[in-house]
Amino acid sequence: MKLKEVVSQKKAPCGKCPYNLGMIGTLANPCPQCKRNGYKSYEWFQKQLAGEKKDAE
Repeated sequence: MKLKEVVSQKKAPCGKCPYNLGMIGTLANPCPQCKRNGYKSYEWFQKQLAGEKKDAE
């Protein structure tokens, strides 16, 4: 595996995170929790947004 691939796998998706982009709002900043759980909150946010789009159709 190349070094760039390893770094990209460990890098937070914050540049495209729906919270940071202002697409969703939460009562508390989810970023510390997201970091603790291996950035799985990002995936959860994406699933929630996808579910909302399906419901709207």
